[in-house]
Amino acid sequence: MACGGERRFGDLVTQDRPRHMLDLGFNPIVWHALQTLEAGGVKDVLLVARGDHAASRFDAWLKEGYEGGCDVEVITAPEDADTADALRAAMPRVSADADTLAVVAGDLVTDVSIADVLATHVRRGAVATCLLAKRRAWNGLDMKVGRPPKGAHYVGLSGDKLLLMADEEDVDKVLKLRRPMMNRVSDFVVHTDLLDAQLYVLDKHEVSHLLDSKRHMTSLQLDVIPALVRRQFAPGSDQVGKSSSSESAGADANADDGGLMEAVFGVDKENKDAKGGENAPRPCCAHLAPDDAYCARVDTVVPALLEVSREIADGAVAAHLNGRRMSKYENFVDPTVVIGGKSTIGPGCIVGGGTSFGEKCSVKRSVVGAGCSVGSGVKLVNCVVMNRATIEDGATVQGSVIGPRAVIGSGASLRECAVQAEYEVEEGDDLRSETLQNRR
Repeated sequence: MACGGERRFGDLVTQDRPRHMLDLGFNPIVWHALQTLEAGGVKDVLLVARGDHAASRFDAWLKEGYEGGCDVEVITAPEDADTADALRAAMPRVSADADTLAVVAGDLVTDVSIADVLATHVRRGAVATCLLAKRRAWNGLDMKVGRPPKGAHYVGLSGDKLLLMADEEDVDKVLKLRRPMMNRVSDFVVHTDLLDAQLYVLDKHEVSHLLDSKRHMTSLQLDVIPALVRRQFAPGSDQVGKSSSSESAGADANADDGGLMEAVFGVDKENKDAKGGENAPRPCCAHLAPDDAYCARVDTVVPALLEVSREIADGAVAAHLNGRRMSKYENFVDPTVVIGGKSTIGPGCIVGGGTSFGEKCSVKRSVVGAGCSVGSGVKLVNCVVMNRATIEDGATVQGSVIGPRAVIGSGASLRECAVQAEYEVEEGDDLRSETLQNRR
């Protein structure tokens, strides 16, 4: 699903570079998602892009720059397509013999085996299985006493059974739990510390029917998966409706209305065995990534693009996902890079081909793209500098993302800034925590 999220990347996204084509190390972001599929033995891949122009850019890259083992066909979705819309667009190209789909976000970077997720799915006879992982330290939530955590995604689990999926917008100070779920499970835990990696293994027939019958659903994460989770607790169990409180009786009176349940759950009550027979809803499951696995999504510029770029350059974190062999200096520097006298490129760095450094430069824990020009006396610390950017003499850049073809003037100082494509920072500017972009 190489579509969506462009707005969060601002002017870094151009006509020539859709969001998933932005560089992450030596390769586009989407290359990492394809590597996950290839490592799992997947051969046939449908890559869904928004609009004809974006699709043409992916097509060109696949023909000219992709050397992986997957046979990739590009599918064009509407310009405003979200992930469920994208899956609708791809469905006609899915083999009629297929029973199971693996759906992967195009910005996922992980070494979790998709075969392990599939094994969980098959073992539990699930209708949907989601890959979940612990949030990385830089992807923590904004927690304040008395307020819901900002940006939280709520995941309810009982073992590996997925009982609840809710987003920040679903919670207005109170997280409401469904009574049928509470009646059917003895214990569960609601997590806000887990990342939905948006790697799903799905029953093709169930999901296809849902997408066809519920055209208002646009997002896999926010609409389709939560709907499948709710369907597990459709009527059919003798547990439902046995609460003795008057409040419960009122709620369960509504639950007994077959028309309402069909509207909410999309199921026919009469086809359900009271004890949960062969027509009972199949479970939704979660596959939890091991603690030592790497799993992150590049869905923002800061912190995600900045931090993941650095982590795939770090031999102690995720350098094995970079697609290149680390040098004896514990970094990745293309052979065509020109390094001036007394300049140093430290461990945990990536430098793309055709880039040049002047004298007495210092580069630490940073990623510098291809074709960049870095002047003398420049200091780069914890940065991402994209292709063909220019950093002039004496500039200091820390904790920042510098967009393609941007220019940082001589003697400028930037800390924790995001500089959009082709923006020019004036000579001697001192900037802190700013997003810099050209006026339109």
